[in-house]
Amino acid sequence: MLEEKNTVHNIVIEQCKNVHITGVTEVKAFDEETVVLDTVKGGLTIKGENLSIDGFSLESGDLQMQGDIYALIYTGVKEKGFLKRILK
Repeated sequence: MLEEKNTVHNIVIEQCKNVHITGVTEVKAFDEETVVLDTVKGGLTIKGENLSIDGFSLESGDLQMQGDIYALIYTGVKEKGFLKRILK
């Protein structure tokens, strides 16, 4: 079960204001307009206004935040899928 926690990544956004993210491995930087995270699936940048982190557990990888969310941008996505195996 511990292995499953370390590979699951989900995002739930309610009303474009409240966000719950699983699979977070590190909070690299944050301010009121940008939150930069590392997740088990790669980098994630969240852009908006009045952003604040309400809670983060490194042990479980759960992050709670709020603010006016405008964009979610993935960088360096880690893939283990069919297409990646073919293109090797």
